[in-house]
Amino acid sequence: MTHNKFLDILKTLSKQEIDAFYKHLKLNHSREKIGLGVLTQIIGFYPDFEQIKAQNIAHIYQKVFNAPFDEKGRALKNFQNTCFDLHKWLKNFLIAAKVQENKTLQQGIWLSILQERNLEKAFSKQAKTFYHHTRSTPFSTHSDAFPNWVASYFLREQLSRNKPLVHANIIQQCTETMTECWDIIRLKMACEMTLLHQTTQHLPAQKVLEAPTFQQLGLFILKKIYETLWRLTDTEEDVYFVQLNALLNEHGHRLDGHELQWILRYAFNFIAKKSRKNQDELDYKKMHRLNQIGLKYGVFSRDGFLPSSAFGNIVNIACLSKDVAWAIQFMNTNNHIIHPESRAKALLLAQAIIAFETGKFREVIQPLETKSFPDTLDNLRAKSLLLRSYFELKYEQDFLLDNCAFFENLLRRSPKTESVKAMLVFVLTLKLIVTQKSSKSVILKRIQNTPNMYSRKWLLQKTTDYEARYAARGITTTQHTSTFK
Repeated sequence: MTHNKFLDILKTLSKQEIDAFYKHLKLNHSREKIGLGVLTQIIGFYPDFEQIKAQNIAHIYQKVFNAPFDEKGRALKNFQNTCFDLHKWLKNFLIAAKVQENKTLQQGIWLSILQERNLEKAFSKQAKTFYHHTRSTPFSTHSDAFPNWVASYFLREQLSRNKPLVHANIIQQCTETMTECWDIIRLKMACEMTLLHQTTQHLPAQKVLEAPTFQQLGLFILKKIYETLWRLTDTEEDVYFVQLNALLNEHGHRLDGHELQWILRYAFNFIAKKSRKNQDELDYKKMHRLNQIGLKYGVFSRDGFLPSSAFGNIVNIACLSKDVAWAIQFMNTNNHIIHPESRAKALLLAQAIIAFETGKFREVIQPLETKSFPDTLDNLRAKSLLLRSYFELKYEQDFLLDNCAFFENLLRRSPKTESVKAMLVFVLTLKLIVTQKSSKSVILKRIQNTPNMYSRKWLLQKTTDYEARYAARGITTTQHTSTFK
């Protein structure tokens, strides 16, 4: 069942949420026997709703409608209409559940109702209560800007109706809060737009004024972080990374975990994109610091564990920043945070990364040659380490070319992510070096001019003493000594 909106939402629910929805449907839509019947059948496929194919739809239809399924007749339309109703009921159920657990949403909706019905006394009391509650709650995520904006809006509306001159100072305070809350959202959007501008040539975002002093706990900090992040991405000046690093180290504990994760990921990806061109050690040091902050506040874990690819990436970035001692200590003391099912292989790959960085190439080959990794990124990283280690140890040309071809085919079958594209360019360039048919200038030009290339710095080192074995076609061929440096 492709593009089924009901299933798209249903598969995001936990078993407990699905059970709650089923009980809600039985209680509030008890006469909808068809809808309940279809839901009962679909729930039977939990948790793998992806396996619901055409033949399963026919089976569900026959069980519920007690009639044969005809895909080209009314049967399919009936089934789709039932799924449409289920989607509508599920949507309303989730909205109600969200409102029930979110006091801010309840307050905002209730104030809107009171305002629409001109219940002035109740509206005035509720607006003041809501405003003072939000003002006393610290900021920890950019989404905190929304309830503060809404509370300030409703209080400003109430005071503006009743003696506005008497309440001029409070009205001004509400206006300033609304402005600053918008600034937080605007700065986050500016960060996103800056990167968009860099890739699509859109006009840059407007410059942002310096932030005034705020008294509400967390508001100034969050705005300052976003302003600094935006200035870093807009100007690429190191001074703003220094400021961002200091702000996150000092105030990271005040931020919501998901908010901090977004900030770190955005800053990391921005620097990583920049580093792909020059692969400057300073950029790797910056990414290493961001990883350390994320580990400090535990924002990288999923369900209490660190994914194996994230563990390997942290070790890899530490090595590229020349902090191998930290990488070794991290690997030895923090391996418990990897999920038990992938821990052994994640540690094996981390050890290989460190071995390669320290020039122990045989210690890379021996454990990795017979291993495959369930995570795509881990698998590609392992193959890259093997291929570069073979080259460093001067394996025979045919063997190297066979492994280049294997790696190339693997990459061409992989999802076309930025990492895969960068690795593909890497292996194609390494093939040129191994075959020794292209001139040194051609290879250097390729390495220097390709915007996204994996292990660019390593490839440049391997071309330092490179000599073509044969001249290019059409030029007198001269035999040269084969050199793999």
